[in-house]
Amino acid sequence: MKNIFYVSSVCSEQKFASLFKECKVKPQQQAQKFHSLLVKGLEQLGHQVSVMSSLPINAGSIDKFWIGFKKENEENVHYTYLPFTRLPIIKHLLIFVFGFLTCLVWSLKRKNKVLICDVLNISSSVSALIVAKLFRYKSVAIVTDLPGYMIQYSQQKGVKSHILHLYAKVCNYLIKKYDRYLILTEQMNEIVNPMNKPYVVIEGMVDSRMIDIDNDLDHKHGEKVILYAGALFEVYGVKKLLEAFMKTNHKDAQLWLFGSGELVDEIRRYEKLDNRIRYFGVVPNADVVMEERRATLLVNPRATEEEFTKYSFPSKNMEYMVSGTPVITTRLPGMPMEYNEYVYLIEDESETGFRETFEKTLSLDKKELHAQGAKAKAFVMKNKNNILQASKLSKIL
Repeated sequence: MKNIFYVSSVCSEQKFASLFKECKVKPQQQAQKFHSLLVKGLEQLGHQVSVMSSLPINAGSIDKFWIGFKKENEENVHYTYLPFTRLPIIKHLLIFVFGFLTCLVWSLKRKNKVLICDVLNISSSVSALIVAKLFRYKSVAIVTDLPGYMIQYSQQKGVKSHILHLYAKVCNYLIKKYDRYLILTEQMNEIVNPMNKPYVVIEGMVDSRMIDIDNDLDHKHGEKVILYAGALFEVYGVKKLLEAFMKTNHKDAQLWLFGSGELVDEIRRYEKLDNRIRYFGVVPNADVVMEERRATLLVNPRATEEEFTKYSFPSKNMEYMVSGTPVITTRLPGMPMEYNEYVYLIEDESETGFRETFEKTLSLDKKELHAQGAKAKAFVMKNKNNILQASKLSKIL
């Protein structure tokens, strides 16, 4: 078994809940969920895991000027939270310096070491990577997004846009310095790993504890609820989803949306035009999962013609499937074919195609829908749970 130094913005469940309650701009829940499940999976396999976290907050999300260096234990995982200040440049310098010292001290006390980094967190990951190179132990890059595509679909302009382009260049340079890779799709490998170093594709994972959480027909909403949870951007197909739903003939159906993004104001306008549409904002992931279990259908309308879809696997698809509620999704190029029989596919991505898929699926018997959802849950619980996925990573450490 390995001594693992895990670098990301992941927190303990208790710490993240505290930040979510305290922050005006809510921290990203899907990133927290991905890394938290992977950390727990590695720990369950017997590895000794120490997490160094740069907290998932920014200057605009919290009123405190300074958050100090803190440590915490959750079960058998040790967390170290690096200091935070609202001053942008000073913040990253502090993260780098404290990150370097933290990793250095950890490395001096451990044998059989390995470094695992979320490479998108540059300030903390580069400091740990330097230490790993000094001590000559293996480093693994977790690449959940390609920096260049993150910039392409960013809404930033002016100075912030130039900063993001610089960030992408630095990030792409640093990615090449790692010894191993965890990527979400096979297509990512040719971009992030041109030297063909050892890698593993882990498109996502589900919480092994969900095996004990039932999806019960008796606890479903009385209405036929189609639910979407995620980023509310037109490029993700959300506007097409709204307009297609408004033209459905199922007057007893409802469309519920959770999340944030550029379309929030427009969604509020749609709510006034069609009382079947409801927007709930950003709520804790546990509440979203509960509503996913009670919904009739879960939808991912992401357009497949967008270039970035080859290099991503939406974590919402995993979360949807393990809920036990059936999923409607487009045929995403980053989604392996093995998933197709467990979801309802939108083959025609026009507005008409969306509408016809909704109407056809909503017309199915509720027991048939429930059986499809149960089949999907059984598939991901058996093949994609976080302990099994962590074991795939463990093999290349």
